[in-house]
Amino acid sequence: MVLDSIHSDKYLKIYGKSEVVFEEGTSGSEMYVIRSGRVRIYRNAEEGEMEIGILEPGEFFGEMALVDNSPRCASACALEDGTKLLALDKDKFLFLVSHQPMFALMIMHVLCQKIRALDESVFVPDVIHPLI
Repeated sequence: MVLDSIHSDKYLKIYGKSEVVFEEGTSGSEMYVIRSGRVRIYRNAEEGEMEIGILEPGEFFGEMALVDNSPRCASACALEDGTKLLALDKDKFLFLVSHQPMFALMIMHVLCQKIRALDESVFVPDVIHPLI
């Protein structure tokens, strides 16, 4: 993986079980790569929390806030004690995007997967969708 070359403890954060990594609606200054443990991504709804997904080691999240500078669209919390996350701030993110094309392609690939999943979840036949 492109991020395997970053081993510095400077970027490593450790979270306890149920500890919140970030909350929906807050500004985002870091993206995260899961080194160990699992992370739950969820949104708040009138009915309560709506789970978006469970992420495993090697997966990353929080990149959207670094790309478009918008508030977080979901919350994230650790599911296990000792969850280790590699936290990349905007400067490190921009450095990697500009110096490692494979990193930029990896981010674009995941963003495309998210758009496709969203499109499939809201697709209505016979309706023109502007994102296609």
